Amino acid sequence: MAVQVWIGEKPEHPNERRAIMALAQGLDRLEGLYLILANFSVGGRTVDLVIIKHDAIFIIELKQCDGRVIGSVNGPWFVEGRNGERKRLNPGRKNPYNQVISYFHALTNYLNEHRRAFLSTQKADDIDFRTCKRVVVIAPTIQEGSEIELDWKVELKGMDELPAYLITERSSEIELSDEEMLAIPQLLRCTPWQEINAVLQGVIAVPGLASDPTEAVVVQSSAVAPVAAAPPGGPTEAPGNPSAPAPITAAPDTPDAALPRGPWQRTMAALRTTTGRLALAMAALATILALALLLRPTRLVPIPEGPPAPLAEITGVPTGGAAIPLGAPEQGCLWSGYQVVGKRFDTASGSWQSVAEGGSGPAGPAEVIVALERVSTCSGAIRLTWSVQNNTDRPIEFPLRSDNIRISDSLGNAYPLDEAASSPEAVRVAPGTREYGTAVVNRPLSSSATALLVRLKDQPFGEASFVVAVQP
Repeated sequence: MAVQVWIGEKPEHPNERRAIMALAQGLDRLEGLYLILANFSVGGRTVDLVIIKHDAIFIIELKQCDGRVIGSVNGPWFVEGRNGERKRLNPGRKNPYNQVISYFHALTNYLNEHRRAFLSTQKADDIDFRTCKRVVVIAPTIQEGSEIELDWKVELKGMDELPAYLITERSSEIELSDEEMLAIPQLLRCTPWQEINAVLQGVIAVPGLASDPTEAVVVQSSAVAPVAAAPPGGPTEAPGNPSAPAPITAAPDTPDAALPRGPWQRTMAALRTTTGRLALAMAALATILALALLLRPTRLVPIPEGPPAPLAEITGVPTGGAAIPLGAPEQGCLWSGYQVVGKRFDTASGSWQSVAEGGSGPAGPAEVIVALERVSTCSGAIRLTWSVQNNTDRPIEFPLRSDNIRISDSLGNAYPLDEAASSPEAVRVAPGTREYGTAVVNRPLSSSATALLVRLKDQPFGEASFVVAVQP
């Protein structure tokens, strides 16, 4: 049981620091390793909060709202007080839904492009970080009468629901070891927040629990065992990982028979059981987070006159909404989501990088633009319609083969391409032109699937992922 806090830069506001400390103390009581990444930049975005565990990554936007919340995917969000007055949430910025989407695009694009730097070849082929969870959390709870309409891309939780959600939820296709988890903040050039990590790994004085009110009872944290003494000459670093904390040596449990059986001792004995620690963790995490976030200021201003300005979406990963059902006679099995990714070759790294389609990234405008324009699941088959725009001065080729296109669903089922039915075998695109092709899977979509995950492999212009909602 352990938690580590990593940061890009130390938060300036005291309330933000207190909130992170409270969150870390709550997670420190849970089983397994948890990482908290806070206030770091990636892909031109500053991300507020990410939580990583072995089988899930949560990208979270936290909002403290003392009233009913009204909002949707598009447009501003509002908080309505008891007197019926509405005030805008996040004035001058994207709404919470679009904030967490922008964090998700920036982080998952970066992790997918660099996953071979910290994962084995086999695991890198199986993991797609676009299955990270995107969550908007309302604290202290989502009040009755709130009207928040989101789509499948982002989940909505009240702070009172968060502890159970973090424990039980997982990200499909993500399974990380401790070493692989710890490689992520280092890859992002975050640094351990030593002050908080030292508190979590040390002995905590808890006043007011002894029989004498003036005496402080020293309690060893149940989540992290004592740190072994450093040998002469300085502290010991973890082998192969200079920035990782020193190894932790577990202390043996004290037999219950050796403890006096007063109320306090009986409580401590109960906490030595897994059930007792889990119950305490659930209650402590919910309480601490709620109190911390109540201290987090959210500036509310009156509703501005006139319609809000449109939001410009600039990302380096596929864009476009969830797939939209078209009309009869194939309603419910034909979707047109038009998801797009732009690619440009980076001569410095010798690899293809994702850039914003229709715009330019740090290296310049997109040289190749790939669009998944339509997905059909009619007639017991899956058909994916692609377009490829070539903005270079040389011909390019986009293979419609299984070694380049991998398809799976939200349940983990794989859908291999029927290369003989796909047309053409490879989309060949002359300079300055756009061409189309259709990849075919000759088997029906699972009736329980809610999404298709389509991954392009490194042929010929780098990897990319597309996620398309489907109707079961």
